[in-house]
Amino acid sequence: MASTGISKTIWVRKIFQRILDSGFDSFLMKDMAITNATDGKVNAEILIQAQHLNRLKTAHGGMIASLVDVCGSLAVASKGMHHTGVSTDINVSYVGSVGKGDTLLVNAECLKLGKTLAYTFVEMHNKTDGRLIAQGRHTKFVGIAHTDPENEFKFETAKI
Repeated sequence: MASTGISKTIWVRKIFQRILDSGFDSFLMKDMAITNATDGKVNAEILIQAQHLNRLKTAHGGMIASLVDVCGSLAVASKGMHHTGVSTDINVSYVGSVGKGDTLLVNAECLKLGKTLAYTFVEMHNKTDGRLIAQGRHTKFVGIAHTDPENEFKFETAKI
């Protein structure tokens, strides 16, 4: 990242903190840790707690969808984007479950960052046994976000 020289992981953690400071996501994800970030990829983990559960005592589908939203956005941020656009589509496939005390490993990737849209893919696994819990796809409108002066790159010169 040329302008500030900070690592991708530090950059993504900075953007994540701004997300947490903005409201809704802080209730669900205040304890999520960004463990690594590279160009277009973010790894995180979160301990499932009582506020994440549905009435069946497993992680609520809305919580999983929120992880797809936020972690997909952070994958876009790892490309140097300060603002990561707005969601146009989120799709989640739930294939397993986790309960209180389980830790989810979240791997997010920005598959393509274009002039108007970004496409991300997110997978979640149980940290203990590696079982796949969910997969999500997240599309974001980033056309206006490219004009943010706090972006770490200018779109015209970026390698996308």
